[in-house]
Amino acid sequence: MNKTQMNQFNMMKSVDKFFTNHQSLVSTNPAIVATVNKLKSLISDINSLSNVQAVNTKADSAIKAEVKKRLINTALKVAGGLSAQAAAMGDARLKQAADITLSELNVMREADLLIKIRTIHEAALPIAAELAVWGVVQSDIDDLITIADEYSTQSPAIRNLVAKTEQATTDLKARMKEANTLLKDTLDAMMLPFKTLQPSLYGEYLNARAIVDLGGGRTTAPVDTKPAE
Repeated sequence: MNKTQMNQFNMMKSVDKFFTNHQSLVSTNPAIVATVNKLKSLISDINSLSNVQAVNTKADSAIKAEVKKRLINTALKVAGGLSAQAAAMGDARLKQAADITLSELNVMREADLLIKIRTIHEAALPIAAELAVWGVVQSDIDDLITIADEYSTQSPAIRNLVAKTEQATTDLKARMKEANTLLKDTLDAMMLPFKTLQPSLYGEYLNARAIVDLGGGRTTAPVDTKPAE
């Protein structure tokens, strides 16, 4: 919710509070009651959408980065064992499978990184026993796939979260527009008779309808504020 929307939303809640405080004065008017209930419903929707919109992907991205770090560290450990075993055996193919650096892994696209991880895993799996002497154990080899699967599930989760927040932003804008229209075109007109019937009550309504800028300013309520003739 941006600053303008927040200012408007605070005004809407002030109007809702006004009618709660003066419920006995307007409860006999079904049209006003129905409109106020509609406003309450919109306020509830806006509040829920604002909560969804406020969620960001920073935490999820940080988790994904940590999983990637674990994945790369494990890959380098296994690759190091493969390189040592390749040198001991004079195996050029095994050496090629293990030929990778930290900087290369860090800059790889996600799909390429996962392919490389599986290449290392496939090369290490048949010679797990031989790799033990180089400090690589079976759990290290297994972790390549386990962590790779964990890493690959992070991106869809982050994309889904982004999609939800974007949709919430769109829906919130629509609800805000609906609520502002309800106030301007319906509730303001319904309250206009109180300008003559109960001027003090109408004055309180105008105060509730005033939009107070979070920066400290105050704007005039978008209703007719001229004295009664």
